[in-house]
Amino acid sequence: MKKTIFLTAFGLTLGAIPASAATLTSGHVDFIGIGYHDGELEPHSHAEAGAVVDGVPLTADTEYELGELTVQTFTTTTRPLDIAWAPIGVESGESFWLFSPTDIPGQPYIGIGAEELVPGDWTGLTVTLTGMTGPAGGHFSLWQEDAGVPTFFMSTLGGITSADAYTFADLNVKDHAHFGWGFTEEGIYNLTFEISGTHAVDGAKTATATYSFVIPEPSSALLGAFGAFALLRRRRN
Repeated sequence: MKKTIFLTAFGLTLGAIPASAATLTSGHVDFIGIGYHDGELEPHSHAEAGAVVDGVPLTADTEYELGELTVQTFTTTTRPLDIAWAPIGVESGESFWLFSPTDIPGQPYIGIGAEELVPGDWTGLTVTLTGMTGPAGGHFSLWQEDAGVPTFFMSTLGGITSADAYTFADLNVKDHAHFGWGFTEEGIYNLTFEISGTHAVDGAKTATATYSFVIPEPSSALLGAFGAFALLRRRRN
């Protein structure tokens, strides 16, 4: 059984991530990619050619199993004044960390992709947030924006409930969606999602997956501490 472990140093809480995980810092990625094989949903990640992983651009589209890829942002923005933005978890005018909902060169462009599923086979395909570990006081939120008006699908402000979910509206065509991903504190966030839907032949299917987000680059001292901790864990195992 896996356990979530925290390391606290220099006032930050560093959640455990796989020591061998690669880090994407730029380019397009279906970070929550959804496949289906042998009667089971298969969450994974799929990065497009040109995305920068561990400082090197990918020369071809690349698929990663769970735990093999993290994403990292260096971008901050300020919360708009409108109360509709309150689910982000900071006051209006305060800054927070952002994975942008638009494709900006040099930044990660994170999507949820169901393009590997066969069109017409699925109904009610939903990604639900079920858990989070991260820095003390940190909040995560997920939204889409239309003409400056946000629609929030997930927010940890006030706790996590079954309402923290995104459902694909139409899987009669291959589907793909992008969002704003907001984080209020520096550190590493491990977000756990339940992916569920009904297959036309195989019936109801569910899978659970945890994805790690680095907000922003940890200091060299913090990375050193985490490296020592990871080494200790490997020795104990």
